[in-house]
Amino acid sequence: MDSDYILQIGEEIDIVKSNPRLLVIVSHAFVEMMVKTLSDHYMPNVVLKNHHQRLQKLKKEGKIDQFQFLLYDWFRELRNDAAHTPIFRLSDEHFIPLNGIVKSRDLKAEHFHRFSLSLISELWNKNLEILGPIYLSKYC
Repeated sequence: MDSDYILQIGEEIDIVKSNPRLLVIVSHAFVEMMVKTLSDHYMPNVVLKNHHQRLQKLKKEGKIDQFQFLLYDWFRELRNDAAHTPIFRLSDEHFIPLNGIVKSRDLKAEHFHRFSLSLISELWNKNLEILGPIYLSKYC
């Protein structure tokens, strides 16, 4: 059942894979949704107003590591560019902040579809014990 959910996410992302702006926004929506769920799980009485605050708090509490924080915060900034830039073109330059953090073969705009799926899958798989029961019962 858990693989079915990830396959459904993949299908949603495939719908927008030919439009880089939509691919960034839709892919990030899944990451943001999972980060919020983790934040609510680990810190149920803490009010955090945005995704960046949730990432910071999860890192501070040791629920995500430095690598994950850098990766998902970079993705947050990319999503902001895609959502708020009138003419958005995903380019290899967007990946410069990830040099030395991520394998160079993944740092290309042409590979973003695969890269976004790996970001989502990694977050899902590392937190399956928390995310699985919530999403699988709600959406599958």
